[in-house]
Amino acid sequence: MRFPPHLVHVCLAFLFVLSACATTEKPPASGDSAKIGASPASPARTPGYSVRHGSAKPTPFADEEAKRTVYFPFDGAMIDNDGLEILRQNAQKLKEDPQLVVVLAGHTDNLGSAAYNLAVADKRTEAVSERLRSLGVPRNQIRRLPVGSEQSSKLKCDSEACRRTMRRVELIYEWR
Repeated sequence: MRFPPHLVHVCLAFLFVLSACATTEKPPASGDSAKIGASPASPARTPGYSVRHGSAKPTPFADEEAKRTVYFPFDGAMIDNDGLEILRQNAQKLKEDPQLVVVLAGHTDNLGSAAYNLAVADKRTEAVSERLRSLGVPRNQIRRLPVGSEQSSKLKCDSEACRRTMRRVELIYEWR
């Protein structure tokens, strides 16, 4: 059964918004009060941490975005050595705590059609999911969310260096 492309995009947008409801904003550190309300210099990212209700227990790598992000080449889903090391570290954290769940948010650059970019993002999340599974992470701790170019198409990004940062899968942690 095939669904119309616009319905798929609406459903994915809804799931993305719904997953954002499970995260909380990190309070500013002392001395950062002047930064409240300031717009970030880098592209908007999904919060990479959440807290369990009634607990202040942070998720793995909450303040270390680089340790929760795997980058990809143009039009590709191959994980390089840096990405493999990041996934090894994240797999270890997931295996240590079965109450942790990771959402794999796949992004693409702002080139190509929305449908094509969604397919590429899906391939990337699948590659990361398969690698985590091969490292011993149970399937029930992994969720996939291919975003594609939905967010990146809204950004002014004309250089290859900027587009390179868009081609990624972010590991977003949640508690069960």
